[in-house]
Amino acid sequence: MNIHDRAHELAKVLQNSQEYQTLLATQSALSTDEAAKKMVKEFLTKKMEAEYEIMAGKPEDKAKTEKLQKMYELLAINTRARDFLHAQIRFQQVMGDVYKIMSDAVTEGMSIFADEQ
Repeated sequence: MNIHDRAHELAKVLQNSQEYQTLLATQSALSTDEAAKKMVKEFLTKKMEAEYEIMAGKPEDKAKTEKLQKMYELLAINTRARDFLHAQIRFQQVMGDVYKIMSDAVTEGMSIFADEQ
């Protein structure tokens, strides 16, 4: 079996995973509440912006962090929004684990970028 066949196999496993199925179900439930859906999209957009700023080397903006926390607290009151956010976080954890496993498997091939001591 070649690498592409294995990649497609992994994609099917991910699609059939409990984490992904839960994400789809909670997304479907969230789509029935337009106000909550809009708030979730706004929250996730602002969260990504804050994360990108930190990755770019900017110091954490305490005001933005506080605003995100307040937005999350408000969203957590809505069951559909809260369930979707929890499902999304769990699926992101699974994907992060998969990326790490794959990255660790090929680290040696990237050793040219390692700091020489």
